[in-house]
Amino acid sequence: MPGPRQPTDVIKANGRKHLSKAEEAQRRAGEVKVQKAKTAKPPKWLPEQLKKDFRALGKKLISAGIYTDLDADTLGRYLVAQHQWVIATDEAEKALAKRDQERADAWGRVQERYFKQARNCANDMGLTVTSRCRLVVPESTKQETEEQNPFLQLIQGGLAREA
Repeated sequence: MPGPRQPTDVIKANGRKHLSKAEEAQRRAGEVKVQKAKTAKPPKWLPEQLKKDFRALGKKLISAGIYTDLDADTLGRYLVAQHQWVIATDEAEKALAKRDQERADAWGRVQERYFKQARNCANDMGLTVTSRCRLVVPESTKQETEEQNPFLQLIQGGLAREA
């Protein structure tokens, strides 16, 4: 069974498969292209206290080259889930401090639910280590530049001695 379809740049960078120019053009024509966002504009539904965090995190994702305008809702859901997780954690800790096991268990389940939501959104956005590893495009085997090519350095060194 074949693996998931990979972008043409990744296939070329891996160097495991040769694509003719026609095959490469056909693959590139079928790929979805979305422009990168210039700024991270928070969705209207996002609570006011989370908009500053949205812009800060969005700025980091834009600089990493993995954020588009289509990602605004996912990033907003991540921040809401994370905020709710913090609230649930505080309530669970208060219940534990009062030795109210029943209330602590209830808040623990709520806390777990928000944690899963936040983790799923974080994985979609490349905010976790493993999701960033999947986003990395391997470097292609580039031809060495003249400065790195030892044969050209040898020849240039020989020319420098003669001059």
